[in-house]
Amino acid sequence: MHRKHLAISYQLSAISIQLSAISYQHSAFSIQHSAFSIQLSAISYQLSAISIQHSAFSIQLSAISIQLSAISIQLSAISHQLSAFSYQHSAFSRRPRSLAEC
Repeated sequence: MHRKHLAISYQLSAISIQLSAISYQHSAFSIQHSAFSIQLSAISYQLSAISIQHSAFSIQLSAISIQLSAISIQLSAISHQLSAFSYQHSAFSRRPRSLAEC
């Protein structure tokens, strides 16, 4: 009877050790899952940062484009002013002289 009781005790100890091993494996799996989740979050934040940088770069390019358009408009206005000045100058130089000036 004593031997049977001892054998059952060893079997229960073995089962307890196996359950502990399963518990540790589950804990290890849970930790790996958490680490993977953290890595995915880090990748997500990096992608968000890249997206924000891309948006900022796009806005900067738009601002440069607007500035270039403004410069183009200013140059066009200067060109029109020079054309008007040239036209006025040529009209003034072709103006017939009055008899008093001769």
